[in-house]
Amino acid sequence: MDLLSEILTAAAWKTDILARRSMYQAWGLRFPCEKSGGFHLLSQGSCFVRFQGKCIPLEKGDILFIAKGFNHELVSSPNQRAMDINKFKEVLAKDSKFSGAPITTFVSVRYEVPETTQHPFFLELPDHILIRSGEIPPHHPLHTTLILISQEVDLELGSDLILQRLTDILLYYVIRHWLETHPSLSPGWRSAFKDEKILAALGALHKRPAYSWTLENLARDVGISRASLANRFREVLGCTPMDYLARLRIEKGRSLIQDQGATLEEVARIVGYSSAFAFSKAFKRIHGVSPRKEDSQKVRYVS
Repeated sequence: MDLLSEILTAAAWKTDILARRSMYQAWGLRFPCEKSGGFHLLSQGSCFVRFQGKCIPLEKGDILFIAKGFNHELVSSPNQRAMDINKFKEVLAKDSKFSGAPITTFVSVRYEVPETTQHPFFLELPDHILIRSGEIPPHHPLHTTLILISQEVDLELGSDLILQRLTDILLYYVIRHWLETHPSLSPGWRSAFKDEKILAALGALHKRPAYSWTLENLARDVGISRASLANRFREVLGCTPMDYLARLRIEKGRSLIQDQGATLEEVARIVGYSSAFAFSKAFKRIHGVSPRKEDSQKVRYVS
């Protein structure tokens, strides 16, 4: 698994389809998303999104990704009143008997973000990502995914599950598109994804975290000198390769404890520590608490 896929998979965002609907009259929906993110996809017609004092038009084929939760509204016109999305079933009931051409067809998806630690890459995402239909080439995988989603909106048999899978795929494509079109000149994960040597080093560490890595054998694996690797790693990510490896092992250990109920002895063996005591000591050095207190205290990721 490549590094970006691993980061997105480990995030464990849960998909919830809030709405998949054709609207036939003036409408407005409010999305209270303070602790979640999500997508809005327009497969037909147009509408507006209101948030943070802005009112932005959306057209057919546009994708709006809310990367960091904030309240926002989708409306048929700039001054249209909006009702809470939790009352959307009432809207469905009222609209169910309309005929003719809809003014808007859209899919709205929420991503529930777990209470667990999120990778520091997500801190670099903007509040929202808006991809206009004109930015997507006809044969781009993102365009193909949008077509598949549009075809599923009005279908019934198995379509909810299909839409969930397609919107997961869409999330990956949107983030990849953003990385490709918004290069960063400052240190951080966007820069890391553009640096082939750093990306190769990160990939090696993530693929074999329990291996007895040293700066020397990691540099040899990547194909550059120790000094070059150490300097580039610090310039891009602000830490040394071995510091990153220590944090990577701890985070993988935390996931094993939280998600699989692994014992400290099992975790130590899997992530590369000689004993449960050694893992616990490293955990406390980074997070300030022992792993046994994980359930009672919220632990912050040290980037």
